[in-house]
Amino acid sequence: MLELVNVEKAYGALKALRGVSLRIGEGEFLGLVGPNGAGKTTLIRIILGVEKPSAGRILIDNREPAPEEWIAFRRRAGYMPERVSFYDNLTGLETLRFFARIKGYGDPEIRRVLELNLLGEEDLNRKVGEYSKGMRQRINLMQALLGEPRILILDEPTSGLDPEGVRTFYRILEDIRRERKVTVLISTHVLAEIEDRVDRVAILKGGRLRAEGSLEELYMNLNLPIRFLLKVRGDTEETLRFLKKIGAEEAHLREEFIVAEVPVERKVEFIMRLGDLEGKVLDLKVREPSLEEVFFSAE
Repeated sequence: MLELVNVEKAYGALKALRGVSLRIGEGEFLGLVGPNGAGKTTLIRIILGVEKPSAGRILIDNREPAPEEWIAFRRRAGYMPERVSFYDNLTGLETLRFFARIKGYGDPEIRRVLELNLLGEEDLNRKVGEYSKGMRQRINLMQALLGEPRILILDEPTSGLDPEGVRTFYRILEDIRRERKVTVLISTHVLAEIEDRVDRVAILKGGRLRAEGSLEELYMNLNLPIRFLLKVRGDTEETLRFLKKIGAEEAHLREEFIVAEVPVERKVEFIMRLGDLEGKVLDLKVREPSLEEVFFSAE
């Protein structure tokens, strides 16, 4: 769908992006993660056409688009910024009409967004100045969905929400993805929120793309082990030797559990060989690397 090839962006001597190459597939849910100042917002602004890259190419559907194709693509790109200023004296419905007018849409497009039932009729007729943070995020998402975008770009969309608000937001987003088949790019530094939700992750640090792929691909590429926690009966030293023999790179005792670290490519074989312990295993837990571990390992 969209591909960035060696994209760079410089502001004088400051290089915000350094040779970023990234592909976003049709219908994909991609998480763009990185610390503040990593270049995430700059990358988003280039995708949206707000800024031009200093170098590199951007492809749409595997080819460089003509100017009119760029305009058409960006018209089908919905953007939900982290911070947006609403007119507090307008109602929710008036706010949607305001954004629709700016984007060149009319009542049919507004009705399509209202069909999602993100806000009830009573709330739509209330002034936005009376909205809670969660309700303001919903109207922000609704304006981004005007015109049935092909790609939805979300910049820190859960900023300021409480845990229940975060959970509700992602449930709504998943419903939209399923119903509208929309591609989603989400930029965030809250890693725990997205690790079980996205298809792939792109890690941006210091303007460089340090790693990208599914979590399992990242485990393998970064050589991060899967941890098996075993509670066993009998001779633990004998079990430690056995676990190393069948593929554990490291095995040690931690309180009542044996912790075995196994390369991800040996995971299936290791699990099968655990059957050779013949009933000695009283408890077994598997801990895959977290997105946080992946993030700090990607340099």
